[in-house]
Amino acid sequence: MFNQILVPIDGSSDSWVAVDHAISLAREEQAKLLGLYIADERMIYAPCWSVAGTMDPLSPDCDPLLLEHAEDLRRQIREQGEKALRDLRQRSQVANVDVETYFEAGIVSQIILDYAKQVDLIVMGRHGAGGRWSGPLLGSTFEAVARHAPVPVLATVNDPRPLHTLLVAYDGSDRAKQALDIALHLVEGSDRQLIILTVDDGHDDRPAASFEAAALAKERGIDAKRLLVKGHAAEKILNTAQEEDCDLILLGAYGRSRFLSALFGSTVDDVVHNATTPVLICR
Repeated sequence: MFNQILVPIDGSSDSWVAVDHAISLAREEQAKLLGLYIADERMIYAPCWSVAGTMDPLSPDCDPLLLEHAEDLRRQIREQGEKALRDLRQRSQVANVDVETYFEAGIVSQIILDYAKQVDLIVMGRHGAGGRWSGPLLGSTFEAVARHAPVPVLATVNDPRPLHTLLVAYDGSDRAKQALDIALHLVEGSDRQLIILTVDDGHDDRPAASFEAAALAKERGIDAKRLLVKGHAAEKILNTAQEEDCDLILLGAYGRSRFLSALFGSTVDDVVHNATTPVLICR
């Protein structure tokens, strides 16, 4: 299912946690890992953009000291990036995982989304170095990738642990079906437990969706634990994940009520914000 996995890194502890998750999945899936380090041009030149013309060597307003500072910072980031990518290659080789690494410069989210066109999964930490990937509603980079990536995004929050119990939130939507399909793939041929959770939030079709999901699992030879509960979707997903000691939560980027129609939307945003386990967001 996952032939190529993209993991953007920035040298932060959160990005190395994402690397460990990506390597673990790549080893299990026999997938190729693509490591990507991006020099954020906006961070490099931010001090210089405050004064018009300071970055244009032909401009009379050009400040050579600011220009030199920006170039020094660019070299430092390049060195840091190359070291991080070397470390990633070493970790992958130790785990016997095929890896390719790339260094790019530009707007981080745009470059990640460009690379996303050639992979099947993106693995990212929710925060980055200096909080660049954090902030209100998880920050612009993570949010942009999770909203617009054409492939699932795995948001990591802690060191990887063996996947014994998977929780998939199911409401019958196309994205939920994709999340269920991935969950079934990860469970097939293993001793993992799958929990299918449908939250009855007042919609008449929720009981039917719950039985549909169990039937889809049965067709794949998987005897999943089916839960149909009433309440607030995000709250029930988070509570169930904790009560069942789940190792991974899978959910669609939006459901029948299009949770992602405004920014992240209440359900997905709340789950990714508050989950203590990794969350796989399917689009």
